[in-house]
Amino acid sequence: MHSTAVDAPRLPMVDVEANVPDETRAMFDKFIGQRGRVPNLFRIAALRPTIAQTLAAHLEAVMGPGEVSGLLKELIACRVSQINHTPYCLASHSKLARKQGGTDAQLAALAEHDFSGFEPGWSAAFAYTSEVAAPGGYVADATFAALAEHWTAPQIVEITAVATAFSLFNRFADALNIPITT
Repeated sequence: MHSTAVDAPRLPMVDVEANVPDETRAMFDKFIGQRGRVPNLFRIAALRPTIAQTLAAHLEAVMGPGEVSGLLKELIACRVSQINHTPYCLASHSKLARKQGGTDAQLAALAEHDFSGFEPGWSAAFAYTSEVAAPGGYVADATFAALAEHWTAPQIVEITAVATAFSLFNRFADALNIPITT
């Protein structure tokens, strides 16, 4: 199990003010415009600019506008981060969920695996996400059927993309001991 405390990152973080390639500067500026700062994960990923840009583009495609609510996507990111015990991503996406109207009570309910306070489609999405994010990622047929009762195929692709992308981001943050962005 991952430790909840991060002493120091295992790799240096690129200085946001440093002379960086134009593509990295554009990515940093976009994060600053959206979030007020560059997330530490991307400051470390920027040691390999192409990888950082690819990760940022994937994050934008997965979390950006689509057929699924932005709040639901943020809460799914939080649920995956709870399952994986990843404080870095949980802190970041809890804050983003709150900006979209999410509540501490919702986040606490997700942590307790209590989806009863959510509308049925969201509850099905959280149950599905919980299975996707669990070790092995196996989803029971009944869980998928419950999800499919509420969501279209393109929406299921979006929900799955968020759940699987955050497994990647969680592992990246944990492996490199990335501290919470403050």
